[in-house]
Amino acid sequence: MKAVSQVVATLSHVPGVIAAMVVGAGDGLIVEASAMMGAAVESVDTRKHTAALAAYLYSKVTRAAQAARLGNPAFMRLEAEQGHICVVGARDVVLVTIVTPDANLGRVRLDMMTAAKGQP
Repeated sequence: MKAVSQVVATLSHVPGVIAAMVVGAGDGLIVEASAMMGAAVESVDTRKHTAALAAYLYSKVTRAAQAARLGNPAFMRLEAEQGHICVVGARDVVLVTIVTPDANLGRVRLDMMTAAKGQP
């Protein structure tokens, strides 16, 4: 994977991405994060909680997929009323983006998976 700061910078410039983070897969701690775009007051606690919960949910989805003999999940998306949380595993970290409801999810997914694979 590219340098984490470069991954976050790339993902944070995708249209519709409110925030991008690289998070420790095991502990849920933020390794690198962008500023929350469009947020009137950026909340560090909001990012910390989102990062930790996204890593936790990804670990549970991984266990469920493996139990079903499907292998590791490629992409996880949580859809909510006001947007989406997207997660992609990249070895010992997970990439997390918070996106608007009108974001191009195909582009977000492609860019996240490309970043996780370390491709340009």
